[in-house]
Amino acid sequence: MKLLPAAIAALMLATSVRAADAPLPDLDLVYAVQYAGINAGEADISLKPDTQPGCYRYDTNTRPVGFVKALFGAPNQYSRFCVKDGVVRSQRYESVLKDDDEQSYRLDFDYVKRQVTDENGQVREIPAEAVDSFSLQQAVRLWVAQHANDAEPPIARFTMVDRKNLTYYQLKIVGRETVKTPAGVFETIRLDRIDNPNKVGRYWLAAERAWMPVKIETRSGKKPSLIMSLKR
Repeated sequence: MKLLPAAIAALMLATSVRAADAPLPDLDLVYAVQYAGINAGEADISLKPDTQPGCYRYDTNTRPVGFVKALFGAPNQYSRFCVKDGVVRSQRYESVLKDDDEQSYRLDFDYVKRQVTDENGQVREIPAEAVDSFSLQQAVRLWVAQHANDAEPPIARFTMVDRKNLTYYQLKIVGRETVKTPAGVFETIRLDRIDNPNKVGRYWLAAERAWMPVKIETRSGKKPSLIMSLKR
């Protein structure tokens, strides 16, 4: 049967959407954390299906040690998000710092109204594409999966919502690198943050780990670097 060009395009689009919305695999990862070149503990990250189809629960629990625990406590993050047509949509985000209610907060997202509401009932307007700071990692992961084989990948642009602000990220694929971590050696795509010269962000994502980062390096201004390396 011969298909008309419009029919072919429609078929390709439908196939693309189905692929984009294929269920995300469960994750249970452990990262070793270094701050200023010193062991700072571990972080557990898990991704599980939520109650609604196409929705997920994304958690991180930290186990800091030494002066890092004394300075920063043990912050944890929880994000519920959904994926539709390959796009991440945050539903609820929580940042929890044990025994510190002042630093803990919650955000509920309403994309119909383009609003986010915090734990105190304060409402803010947000752009249509905005996501919370934690599910942003999954948005980046899906973007890399889509563009990993592009001859000239575009600049990735994301809008992140935190407790008070919007941050507009620009990320660029700068090449492929072999990375050694406690979990082994990985062939990766390296993604760099390029929107702010005072904010360093480097991310190494591996296809064999479903495009999750196997190494992350961040630094703000003159502060020491934070490095997370996949442990298992």
